[in-house]
Amino acid sequence: MARTESTMLPLGTKAPDFNLTDVVSGQSISLATFADRKALFVMFICRHCPFVKHVQAELASIGRDYADREHGNCRH
Repeated sequence: MARTESTMLPLGTKAPDFNLTDVVSGQSISLATFADRKALFVMFICRHCPFVKHVQAELASIGRDYADREHGNCRH
């Protein structure tokens, strides 16, 4: 595994604008896509990485748990 220095913005920093392709749907996603949300969590991961594959089901579960959180429907 390559070792790459991480550069993190301070918590609370406004997210920089971005435009990425959703690897599942193929749709273009930007920061504006989430303008009505209180928070946004972005992970840059590699779908074919063995470590990512190992935690893929749990990452999907977390996504489902938080998908409705803004509406008070968080499932835990």
